[in-house]
Amino acid sequence: MPRFSVRREMSAPEGGPGLTRAAGRNGLRVPMSRALRATLLAACALLWLSGCTWLVLHFAFAQHTQFGSLPNPWEALLLRVHGIVAVAGVFLLGWVAAGHLIDRWGGSRNRLSGTVLAGSAALLVLSGYALYYTTGALHEVAAGVHECLGVAALVAALAHWWGSSSASSATRTLPTRH
Repeated sequence: MPRFSVRREMSAPEGGPGLTRAAGRNGLRVPMSRALRATLLAACALLWLSGCTWLVLHFAFAQHTQFGSLPNPWEALLLRVHGIVAVAGVFLLGWVAAGHLIDRWGGSRNRLSGTVLAGSAALLVLSGYALYYTTGALHEVAAGVHECLGVAALVAALAHWWGSSSASSATRTLPTRH
């Protein structure tokens, strides 16, 4: 059964004192577990799809009546799904930030795309909370930020994923001090 883990143990290198963050055999970087990656990708995909579907329904398929526009009947369900999955997404964001992000900060590979992705996720969390807890002009600003950033987050995620998948074909080792 796969283990949900992003933390890597510190181990002493063969050739010298100190610790290395390699944790894999022969100093190779240990990738995120398949189970965690699948869970993270599923949560992000469901968040993106539920949010974008809500946007389309809200702006393109509002119900027009003699009393004015009414929201599409599916909007409430989509917002509930989005909110429930967002709780899991915030948890997973914290989990990945505590392990994957911290372990890989020392290397330069994918640092920019990872920083953009993590920053986008943090802004999405903050604007999501602002949507829930604010009204008036601040609510409208939070809505605009959340909607635009939510749609664009797919680009940041794909850039980070493509950067890591293209570089993973080459065998990489972490530098060790001797």
